[in-house]
Amino acid sequence: MISANVEFLKKVRLFAGFGTNDLIAVSGLLRARRYTKRSVLMHEGDPSDALYIIRKGSVAVTRTSSEGKETILSILKEGDVVGEMGVLDEAPRSATATLLREGQMLILQRADFLDLLAKRADLNRAVISGLIARLRATNKATQARSHLSVKAKVADLLLMLADNFGEAGERGTRLTVKLTHQQLANMVGTTRETMNRTLTEFWDARLIDITGGSIVISDPASLATIRD
Repeated sequence: MISANVEFLKKVRLFAGFGTNDLIAVSGLLRARRYTKRSVLMHEGDPSDALYIIRKGSVAVTRTSSEGKETILSILKEGDVVGEMGVLDEAPRSATATLLREGQMLILQRADFLDLLAKRADLNRAVISGLIARLRATNKATQARSHLSVKAKVADLLLMLADNFGEAGERGTRLTVKLTHQQLANMVGTTRETMNRTLTEFWDARLIDITGGSIVISDPASLATIRD
């Protein structure tokens, strides 16, 4: 099991600077746990006592406003890490993380991770580099989307979901992660009515298919043109 986890950890961005022996040390600290769909890994405001590495499944990271409106900040997939920032700075959880489908997590307790970093000072730089790389990628993506129209943002979102959660089929690329139109709207900062109208427009143009209960990307090239 440790060797399998080591091979998996090589693909995890947080541990990109770790050598094989370092990954073996990390793997020895991990505890695997299965979760059912809609299980909550952490609630906003909870103590940051562990980080989670997604071994299988997908996770929605959300925040709720004072008015009770839930916004999906990101959707994470296999190989992504949840909760690492709080583990390092001891701040309470800044968001809620919920399983979108049945999955498996590799759990690394905060005390164990910090103890490892304390014993191996060189690993601190590797962790910092991994966090900076993710932050830069997030900032770049946010900046790229900031000038887009709502229609272009929806096209961009659909293509991103297809890249990360797409499954090839006869009609096109089916999104295996199921989100309500309200959740999709929240992700691009628009209303549910506008999202419904935009998806219907894409459907009428045969860019997507939404007849089977899931969104299928039928014409990614045209969506990319709208996005760009």
